[in-house]
Amino acid sequence: MKRLFFAAFASAVLPLSAVAQVVSDCDWIANPANIAEPWETNSRTYANGAIRVALLDTGGEPVCCSAHLLILAPSGGQDEPVYRQCRVASAGAGTGFFSIDVPGIAASYDPAKGLLLSVPVGHWHQGMESGQPAIPDRMEIRINQASGEVSFE
Repeated sequence: MKRLFFAAFASAVLPLSAVAQVVSDCDWIANPANIAEPWETNSRTYANGAIRVALLDTGGEPVCCSAHLLILAPSGGQDEPVYRQCRVASAGAGTGFFSIDVPGIAASYDPAKGLLLSVPVGHWHQGMESGQPAIPDRMEIRINQASGEVSFE
């Protein structure tokens, strides 16, 4: 019984990011009209311009969670010529974050693994309507130019 209570309590207090962050191929979310302006504030480049990330805002749809991160990076070119692939990082399938702080992104590089981006995000939660701030968190995204892999860590 104690184990069941603890498991229920732990699942209730874990940040939402621990549940279902996804990196997917670009779709309607990555429409250029969704790139948040000003572009110079809401985008960053890395690896001498080979990698670009940008804040996407789907215009308040869904109302709680319309912020996504666009990721443009080399495909790796294992079986075909290298091209610029397009990925979107979201809080879950079909839903974004409440907020993403692009200027707050921290980057580090490991030659064996690739570029690691630590991105400050905010999650929506009940009570925000009464002024409680978004639940702060960070998503860690690894971008490997050699393999073309883009994944969460």
